Amino acid sequence: MLNVTELLFSLLRVARRCSGRIHGTMLDAPRRVGALCVLIISASLILCGLSTVPSGKNLNEMGPPVDPTHYLHRTSPLTPTPAPAGLRMNTTAPPSGQTETTLQFNKGTNYYWYSDLLTPGCAAGGAWTFYVWADTATTLSTLDVRLDLTSSSGGNVRPIGSFIGTTINALTPTLYTISITGSGIGLQSNDRFRLTLFPEGGGSNDSHMNIIYDGYGSETVGSETRLSTIVSFTNCSLNLRVRNWSLTDTITGALVYKDSQVQVSSSNGWANWTSVGGIVQIKVQYYGYWVNGTFPVTLDSNKTLDIRANIYNITVTVRPANQEGVLQSVNVTVYNSTQYGPASRIATGLTDANGRLSLQDVPNGTLFFTSYAKSDYSILISGFSQTVSTNGQSISLIADQNAGTATLPWEVFFIASFVLSRWPTAPDNAAKRKPKT
Repeated sequence: MLNVTELLFSLLRVARRCSGRIHGTMLDAPRRVGALCVLIISASLILCGLSTVPSGKNLNEMGPPVDPTHYLHRTSPLTPTPAPAGLRMNTTAPPSGQTETTLQFNKGTNYYWYSDLLTPGCAAGGAWTFYVWADTATTLSTLDVRLDLTSSSGGNVRPIGSFIGTTINALTPTLYTISITGSGIGLQSNDRFRLTLFPEGGGSNDSHMNIIYDGYGSETVGSETRLSTIVSFTNCSLNLRVRNWSLTDTITGALVYKDSQVQVSSSNGWANWTSVGGIVQIKVQYYGYWVNGTFPVTLDSNKTLDIRANIYNITVTVRPANQEGVLQSVNVTVYNSTQYGPASRIATGLTDANGRLSLQDVPNGTLFFTSYAKSDYSILISGFSQTVSTNGQSISLIADQNAGTATLPWEVFFIASFVLSRWPTAPDNAAKRKPKT
């Protein structure tokens, strides 16, 4: 495990030992400044790469646990009360000291149990198992079992699976195991599972049968009347594509958050998750700027969505200090407003014959605009912060003629000023300082 504190202090000690030498020879040995830049940027990348995921775990592999067993209870379902009327089942086992109860089933009558309200999700087809303690009156009974998905009120019934014709012929409480083949389902907000038990009428069936549930006696811990499955309800896929405001470009390298999990959008703008469910919160960060408000996605089915981010196309015009005319072939570069270096360049280009430059896919927020007299980032002629807030926004840069004496790239000025806090930090002053003799 990396000791980040020791790393930072080591870097600071190196910076202190080198600071005087760097300041005193800045014009003669800019490579040393560049080396220090690499150290600082490396530390930043290491820190940003840390996460709170336990050792050995991949963030995207940390999902909800397997969906639990539902136990049958003698109490009423949670409100709203569903129809037809029934009893409650949920994921809480009966209290260990509670005595089981017996419910007599009259043949030809449906008996219902409803789960608590469910969160959204997806489930593939799979096996369900109903364990039931039961006996019959004199000879035999035939039990049909159905499992459905309903709305909170008991309506909008969607079949999951059933098993017809289980013979109950024990005259004392006996555990029966009934397997149900379930179909794939999509769980909507506030759905319920509904378990229907139906003792068949007619023929040689007894007039009634009994089930024993919700406690202990014949039942033992781990051997209760219950409905179980290994089917996961977090089996949805989520596919998000980040696009700019005009929906003309897909955005590469954006940080796409699903709750606390994060992915970097691909070369086609996609961030993809599998085995997810529930209601998740989505937000997007680009070059350190939040480029959309947090919004929820309900995963009751596989979802593929485009995210229209606040990432804009803008126009920049560069004018001389007297604002008469325009400047052609000027290198205009936009940086993240808190870091100035190659890794933080958001967009760059040269002005045309009209002194203008169109920059694509710039995030909303306060950015740092610079212009250079040369394409190699030498001879800084302007630099200031500007807030970008709309697509198609026009921005004017006024060249500062005094900056023409600068001979080093702007990002190097910034890092040197940061390290050499005991000396003046203005780029002009740093550039004009003579080497120590």
